[in-house]
Amino acid sequence: MTTHARPLSSPLPAARAALLVFGCAALTAIAAQVAIPLPFTPVPLTLQTLAVFLAAALLPPAAAALSQALYLGAAAAGAPILAGGVALAAVSGATFGYLVGFAVAAAIVSWGLRRASASRARAGLAFAGGSLAVLACGSAWLGVALHVGPAQAFALGAAPFLPGEALKVLAALALWRRA
Repeated sequence: MTTHARPLSSPLPAARAALLVFGCAALTAIAAQVAIPLPFTPVPLTLQTLAVFLAAALLPPAAAALSQALYLGAAAAGAPILAGGVALAAVSGATFGYLVGFAVAAAIVSWGLRRASASRARAGLAFAGGSLAVLACGSAWLGVALHVGPAQAFALGAAPFLPGEALKVLAALALWRRA
């Protein structure tokens, strides 16, 4: 008996999709606990973007975004699942933009992967686009929260994270190719 892999574009059975959505939200919560504080910015280094990439690889765009919205909703409801084991105290928190960016990135990457087929370059662009979406949303909100201009928001909220994001893109690409 032979089994055939389900194409990325085919719909998931509802129960499996629900489990994957909840599982991906939980994976993002776990990845948040791997946090390295940086002295020059209120934003820690985490593995959350990698978890977002994995959600995007496993789920269709809407479900991938839903998994990250569920993560954000659980934090907003008081679950201590953000970096450092805290809950989302207020929308005005400095890292709120990154959290919103996770949902945006999950949809972007999932959509891009479904169009990438077996193209490693296109998949890499999808992961990079998701990473840039997280950094753009995050640094934009960071600028608002800290009352700083775009250049300083970029310097505090995006530039320090570019090398780490590049490594996460490469790791996600390697995992995607193996899957």
